[in-house]
Amino acid sequence: MSPLINKVPVIVKRLSQTGSTIRREKYSANVIAEMIKNNKSLSIRYTYNGFNKRFQIEEHRTEKSRTYDKNSEMDRFVHKLRRISSRNELTYQVLQEIIKRQSEYLVTGNPLYLTPLTQLDLSKAISIEDRKIDNSWISRLISGLYVLTPSGEERSLKYFLPSQKQVNKFFIKDLLDKETKDIISGKMEKPYSDVQIKNIFQVQNRKLSVRSIAQYRIEMGIQPAKRRISGYKYPPLSANFSLLYPLTVASVRTNSPTSPGIYEFRLKNREIEYHNGKTPVIYIGSTGNIKKRLRDHLGKNTKNGRIRDFLKNHECFFRYIRFSKDWNKEEARMYQFFFSTYGAQPKCNRIKPGRKK
Repeated sequence: MSPLINKVPVIVKRLSQTGSTIRREKYSANVIAEMIKNNKSLSIRYTYNGFNKRFQIEEHRTEKSRTYDKNSEMDRFVHKLRRISSRNELTYQVLQEIIKRQSEYLVTGNPLYLTPLTQLDLSKAISIEDRKIDNSWISRLISGLYVLTPSGEERSLKYFLPSQKQVNKFFIKDLLDKETKDIISGKMEKPYSDVQIKNIFQVQNRKLSVRSIAQYRIEMGIQPAKRRISGYKYPPLSANFSLLYPLTVASVRTNSPTSPGIYEFRLKNREIEYHNGKTPVIYIGSTGNIKKRLRDHLGKNTKNGRIRDFLKNHECFFRYIRFSKDWNKEEARMYQFFFSTYGAQPKCNRIKPGRKK
């Protein structure tokens, strides 16, 4: 946009040959690119054309040996071009490495195919002899940036850098989801103990201690084996819930989908005493856009004062199930399961589903 661009001998090249796309309203402002799947290959399509530019400046005034004059308008302009170009190249390298390391997840959409990847590993992978990438550069770059996966989900760049702990949680969650289905269908008589889970993973060459399994299970809000065969269940929906995530603005932005579905709020490390038992569940809801609705709950203008009070005084988690249609009916179904189990509605539900306008 600057008229100075015409006064500098600069060559503009594209980083991704897939180019850019017209931004859609469904994207959040921080979505910088789409991961495009063509058969088995993946490519990058930027949502901002500016991210796809690399500037090559050919002029004696830009040589490193020359002293930078901060009072010179042209020098300041060239300095900005260099910084933009450097940032764009680093962003592109990060996206390319993510595609390389997490390709199976991007193609399938299955989180079980995510591999552990640290920021340090990423910085080493994209470093070259004449340009070493510092880990702190990666940290600053990926903060707050998102991409759209081939399945249509907004994912933060941090999502593609899971720890070994997070990957282990995905596998435990998947195993216990299958357990729930098998118990409901009659294939299993009782749930896996933590020792049995450890043995199953050992066969798969995954080394997890019983203590770690118990810790991860608790963090995901999953009861021990003795309590998983009774209490608050939504047959056969139990197996479809997402992981538990902190009910905070940052967590909702990163971990919630824009798709329709049902969702549930829970207290952290605390249970509510209902007529027929205890549970950490405080709210059940449904919506056509889970991310938007959760943001509304966390906003200053939320209409549900009960949720606001709980969030003010307690740490809470959320989890969800996506439905392409009839999410209102599924909410009513879940609500009825809760009521029949505990003899009361969740603390923060003000009216019964189905009576909403």
